[in-house]
Formats: sequence, structure tokens, C-alpha cells
Amino acid sequence: MQDTKKEIMLYIPMGVKLEQEFFTWFGKKELIRSIITMGISFTISFLIYIFNTLQSILIVSLLFSIFGSIMICVKDIQNQSILDYIINITNFYKEQQIYNYIVDYF
Repeated sequence: MQDTKKEIMLYIPMGVKLEQEFFTWFGKKELIRSIITMGISFTISFLIYIFNTLQSILIVSLLFSIFGSIMICVKDIQNQSILDYIINITNFYKEQQIYNYIVDYF
């Protein structure tokens, strides 16, 4: 019996974005991630400032945290950011790495 189902070819044109982006490869999801990483790095900067009390170190660390959090959240050509790579690596090492195979001979 023949299958009466037809294969439907779907062509997706290049450059079509699923979400609105603020600039190339930086959308709403990346903005939320960068705000979270900025908050974490701001607290670290203020803890360093409390123990060091130099304003220049505070200013440099705050600027570094702003630009650094945006840079680790911007996606590259493979559609992954540095933060995505870190998450994928940690998930990989959490999984089982040793597979014991049992072979039965006749």
C-alpha cells in the first residue's frame, strides 16, 4: 500500500530573526542574562570596595562588569554565547561519563 502523505518542503530564508534584537545577536533573552550577571558582578565589586576603599578600583570594576556581562552574553555565528558554552560544559560534566558495557559471548 502506498503512503498518501506528501512531504512538505519548508524553506526558511537567511537572516530571519525569531525575536527582536537590540543589536546583532543581542536580544531580550541576552539582556535579561546580562542584567543578572551585572548584578552578581556589582555585588562582587562592592565587596572588593569595602575591603579596599579605593574609588578607582570601584569604578574600574563596575565598568569591567558592565562591558564584561554584555560581552559574555552576545551570541556568535554558531548562535551560542560564552555563557551558553559554560552552561553546556557544566551540563556535560554532570552527566554520566563512564559506560560499562557487558558483552555476552554465545
